[in-house]
Amino acid sequence: MRVKYLIIGAGPTGLGAADRLRELGQDDFLVLERGPHVGGLSASFTDTAGFTWDLGGHVVFSHFEHFDRMLADLLGDDVLHHQREAWIRMAQTWVPYPFQNNIRRLPPELVWECVQGLLAVAGNGSNGKRPPAHFREWIDTSFGAGIARLFMLPYNFKVWAHPAETMSHRWIGERVSVVDVSRVLKNIILGRDDVSWGPNRTFAFPL
Repeated sequence: MRVKYLIIGAGPTGLGAADRLRELGQDDFLVLERGPHVGGLSASFTDTAGFTWDLGGHVVFSHFEHFDRMLADLLGDDVLHHQREAWIRMAQTWVPYPFQNNIRRLPPELVWECVQGLLAVAGNGSNGKRPPAHFREWIDTSFGAGIARLFMLPYNFKVWAHPAETMSHRWIGERVSVVDVSRVLKNIILGRDDVSWGPNRTFAFPL
C-alpha cells in the first residue's frame, strides 16, 4: 500500500495533521497507531469500577489559531476554562508558582539567600559573556545560587529525570519564567503575590 502522506502515531499531533490534510482537500494519507486506542497521552480510559482516568494532563493552552478553531468546532460547550492554581510546598509554607517570582513567601533567611544570588548574577552583567554551555549553567547565571539550590535544580531534575548539566538550554522559550530582579524586590517589599506569568496561566479543560 502506498500513500502520499504517512502519519506515525494517532496522538494529538498525528490526528491534527490528518485533520489539516483533510481540510486542505487531501485524502491520500494514512494514520498508523501501534496502541489499542487513539489519542496518545491525551487519551482517557474507564476502569471496571466506572472511573475515567486521563493518561496525561488534558489542559489546553494553545496559541495556534487553527488548533484553537478545531477544538472549538469539536468540543463546542464541552470545555471548562480555569485560572491556574499552582503552589510549591517548601520550608513549612506554600509558595505560589512561579517560585522565582514569589520568594517573598519563604522564611526570611531563605528570602535573603535567594536575593543574594539574584543580585550577584545581576551584578555580573552579560556583556562579552559566552552563552551557557547547558541548562545547569543557564539556571546558575539566570537565577543565582539560592533559587538554583532551593528550587530550580531539584524541580527540573524531578520533571525531566536528567541532571541539568546534561540538558541544553535552547528549548526553554516560554517554559521557564526568567527573573526580573526589580520586580521580585518590589513583590517582597509590597508583600504581593505574582502569579500572572506563563502561557498556561489560564487554560481550557475538555469535559
